Amino acid sequence: MADVSKFQGVVAGRMLVANCKNYTHLNEMQVSFFISALFLLLSSGRADDHFICQPDATVEPSPSLTPFVDPLPIPATIDASSGRQITIGAYKITQVLHRDLPATTLYAYGTSEATATYPGPTLVAKRNIPSCVRFENHIYDSETFLVTDKTLPWANPANGGVPIVPHLHGAEVESASDGHPDAWFTASGEQGPKFVTQNYNYPNSQPSTLLWYHDHTVGITRNNVLAGLTGLYFIRSIDDDPAYLRRWTNEIPLVIQDKRFWANGSISFPDVGVSPHIHPYWCQGYSGDVVLVNGKIWPYLAVHPEKYRFRILNAANARFFTLTLSDADLKWIQIGTDGGFLPSPIYLSELTLAPANRADVIIDFSNLTVGSIVYMNNSAPIPFPVGDPRFSPPLVAGSVMAFKIVSRSRGSSRSRKDFEQWRDETMAQNSNIPTNLTEVPKATYDLATDVYRSFVFNEEFDSAGNRIKSLINSVGYSDPLTETPKLGTVEIWDLINLTPDAHPIHIHLISFLVVHQQALDQAAYTANQCSLEVEFSQPSSCFTEAPQEGNATQVGWKDTVIAYPSVVLRLWIRWTPRDGGSFPFDATSGPGYVWHCHVLEHEDNEMMRPLVVGS
Repeated sequence: MADVSKFQGVVAGRMLVANCKNYTHLNEMQVSFFISALFLLLSSGRADDHFICQPDATVEPSPSLTPFVDPLPIPATIDASSGRQITIGAYKITQVLHRDLPATTLYAYGTSEATATYPGPTLVAKRNIPSCVRFENHIYDSETFLVTDKTLPWANPANGGVPIVPHLHGAEVESASDGHPDAWFTASGEQGPKFVTQNYNYPNSQPSTLLWYHDHTVGITRNNVLAGLTGLYFIRSIDDDPAYLRRWTNEIPLVIQDKRFWANGSISFPDVGVSPHIHPYWCQGYSGDVVLVNGKIWPYLAVHPEKYRFRILNAANARFFTLTLSDADLKWIQIGTDGGFLPSPIYLSELTLAPANRADVIIDFSNLTVGSIVYMNNSAPIPFPVGDPRFSPPLVAGSVMAFKIVSRSRGSSRSRKDFEQWRDETMAQNSNIPTNLTEVPKATYDLATDVYRSFVFNEEFDSAGNRIKSLINSVGYSDPLTETPKLGTVEIWDLINLTPDAHPIHIHLISFLVVHQQALDQAAYTANQCSLEVEFSQPSSCFTEAPQEGNATQVGWKDTVIAYPSVVLRLWIRWTPRDGGSFPFDATSGPGYVWHCHVLEHEDNEMMRPLVVGS
């Protein structure tokens, strides 16, 4: 295993797909629009308040809030395996995010306005049983309540409104149901240039894992996700899950995000950009100063002294999380990642998650005494991995959440059946964790026959040296298509990061494996004084070390992977389902896919490229 600190310091067969009929979306109400000046006044909290891009000492912090006073909420679940169409709407709501903070205006998913929450309901699907979800837009604002920077490439609906388009992140799905950034639609019925349908078919053909759905509208993904449009999506499978986990009841989802608030409870969002004469409102990465888990600020969870399984999602716009536990004897026992189970558990003192990364972990509280409190902390700098202390939230004890150890009460009225179920579940949860979880193939390839692509991550600056966009091979989202992989083929991608930030790279449609990574002499490379085609140890090589295995964040099947600065990251990509064979849909049809950085401020400002699969 490679030394993680080094990189952080340097920074089978066919199946039926559900048939969702396309229904005409009826707009049942018309709402008068506020003029933009009034909109900005209401969204900023006070007329004289501004959120300037960090780092800036004038940025007003969130109001002082006591941590660990609110219990952790668990999002409601919806069975997505019944065969019936599910309708999920996006609504404007208010929700209390902390005991001492006024209700916050949000956008949220739900089956109705009354049931809409942040995060949205958790959809639970079964492998190889298709799901059909109809997404509707019931947000009648004239524009997003988090200010839109219209100098970016964005949806720009002619009739106003808040465009949305849901993306099921990590799913193997036809492009018409993938949530293409240009497939947006508004509450009034206006549609983007690549719109196909609001009825999304999810075949659920991939192995069991945790996915998530979130808004993906071109140019305002960062606005809509920060506003609340996010939710979890499980694919379950008895065949995939180790027997050890099949009776597990202590499974808790954790959706982690950072935000900043005004005293009136509204979200504080930049309204002065890093380079205002070019992009009036765009910042290179949103930085909140409080952390929310499942929609509560610094919550607590009461746990029994036994093992718990946590399914964690980093849903932040830009913040990386390096999670630690305050009890030094406790470890993160990671058993899964973005694409499902790892080959074997990994025992970690710290767990690093980039935006969009998921982790399947176990924490064993069984040796702790009732009354103990364990804090989950975050030590990741922002920007990651070098950081600037002015971006960091206040260092409160337990900067994410707390676990309070409580006794389990069995009760005197428990029936024999209930007792036997409790006994079996307790035995399962207190047994030893298996050492073999699944098989992950070796990433074998031949550069003489497989397609090879290289991508350089670079930036553009204004005359004052402010970063104004991040690019891939010096081109942006709307530039001509260059990625046209063929179904069934293997490709090798080298990601060459010449920026000072780590980039979480997400590729739609497929999962992939990390082959290796190598640090490079960036100054010599940019001066054309060396070559990446020459192996390390040769005088003309740009590499400063031999190839290193992927670190703990890069093991197993990934759909989002950290590309560290001054490093060449090599990926093995097979354009098939994760388990090989053929997709149960035509991946060559429809509007196509994309790949991009999942720092949403980068994604919204050109660090995204189109991807069309050929046959």
